[in-house]
Amino acid sequence: MTPSQALAPATGTTRHPARAGSLWPLWFAAGLLLCGAQVLWTLQAGFLTPVATDRWRTALVALSDAAAFRELFAVTFPPLLLSADMIVALLPGTGSVPVPLLVNVLVGGALAAAWASMLADGGYGRLTAGLAALLLVAHPTLQQAIAAGEGVPLAVLAMTLLTPAALRVRQGGEVNAMAVMGAALALILFSAASGAYLVLAMLPFLVALSPPVLVARSSGGVLLVLLFPVAFTLAGYLYTNWIFGGSVTAFAQGVDSAIRGASGNLGAYPWLMGWGRGAGGAFLAGSLMILVACPLLPFILWRVRNRQARLSLALLAGSVLAAIIIASLTHYLDHPGRLLPYLLPVAIVGAAAMRPGLLPSPLLLLLATLGLGGGWLSQSIAPSPNMTAWHRALSGQDVSSVAAQEDAAFGVLLRGLDDVAMDADMSGLVVPARGGAEGLVLTSTDRLKADILTRRLSTRYIALQDPQSPRGQRDRISRALPDLWRDGPPGGRLVAMRGPWRLWEQTERVDASFREGGQS
Repeated sequence: MTPSQALAPATGTTRHPARAGSLWPLWFAAGLLLCGAQVLWTLQAGFLTPVATDRWRTALVALSDAAAFRELFAVTFPPLLLSADMIVALLPGTGSVPVPLLVNVLVGGALAAAWASMLADGGYGRLTAGLAALLLVAHPTLQQAIAAGEGVPLAVLAMTLLTPAALRVRQGGEVNAMAVMGAALALILFSAASGAYLVLAMLPFLVALSPPVLVARSSGGVLLVLLFPVAFTLAGYLYTNWIFGGSVTAFAQGVDSAIRGASGNLGAYPWLMGWGRGAGGAFLAGSLMILVACPLLPFILWRVRNRQARLSLALLAGSVLAAIIIASLTHYLDHPGRLLPYLLPVAIVGAAAMRPGLLPSPLLLLLATLGLGGGWLSQSIAPSPNMTAWHRALSGQDVSSVAAQEDAAFGVLLRGLDDVAMDADMSGLVVPARGGAEGLVLTSTDRLKADILTRRLSTRYIALQDPQSPRGQRDRISRALPDLWRDGPPGGRLVAMRGPWRLWEQTERVDASFREGGQS
């Protein structure tokens, strides 16, 4: 049952179900072209965020070594992104393509197809449904998340499953809809770090989203059904963190862990130094941004006739605002724009439920278009550095960083070289620029762990960073052997230097028999 069918009042109005259902491949392709063109344009300007770089490198490293996969999959958050990146990285022809951006472009196409189908189910014509869906996919906050390599697009896709299910749960208490809602909550939680804050903000709203009859009988039972997928998957994830990371919170212990967000460098983010410093400022500015960036949603809340629909949509929108406040107070959120894309599925489902009778096609397209301008305006309020860089990249300015260029140049030097010891976790773009991690001896292998303990490496090549550089201070090889970067191994030969990187070749091999035994 579609959202519009579930929430339509008993007026006898004729429905027009799924007239654009057969056109979903067209809207999928159009979404791919829209997102792909934007990503290619900004890539040419050098826009590649540390988040995208980290995802890309992590996927390549996990594919190259079983020990690295176990460690990374256990402590990487969110884990669904790693799974998606690894699957796409296995596709032929993706070797030189930033895998996280390719995943996000595919998700953008899926969002366009899904949203067009939802609007068509609500009675809108094929052209109107497709254009409105593309306008919302083109929303600046969503496009910026796609180009930045964040997990938000995948979480928004899960939100697209959750929103109609939530409306059906409130309307009729459907058991299947409750199961879908619970599964969608788990997907949101493990698709993006911002999704974890959204799920946390939703917890108080879940009882209100449930049918009053079921809540009166057993509120605990309702919550058990809705939260079981979240509780089960979260318990399993924390257990793997304990087994492979030594702590149930291993995923959050790094200063640059995804769940910590902007907390490692508060001074760099105007939002946290201004409006986001307190709950009141975050509430006022967040509310204003929601109204400006998504004018379609307040109009729907004003005009929708079904009280249950209005309540459900308002609660879902309120949960996004609550997530903005919580994420700001915990110093995760660098800008509310990272959470605003979660409102787009709510607006789509609301529009489909209202039908053209209450929301005519021209007005739908007008409000969606106004949302584009509102999205740009919201991003101009205390913008984050990544947001500013994306805007500059869209205008054609070069935003590439010197560090990224040095990493890429060093990675190119490593192409064709095998038996190279390196801490890939601290390598930036080196592994992607090299084309993969095959032939590297990683710090996750027993061989390199043993070498570090004995303070004598057995590999032919050693790639390491200046121990005085920010990343070099966390490079496990540079930390264990602080003089190696400067002096090299005994009898070693300096092969290359790029920025903080040095590549040494050992002419006097150590423990060659162990080296021939391979990696574990």
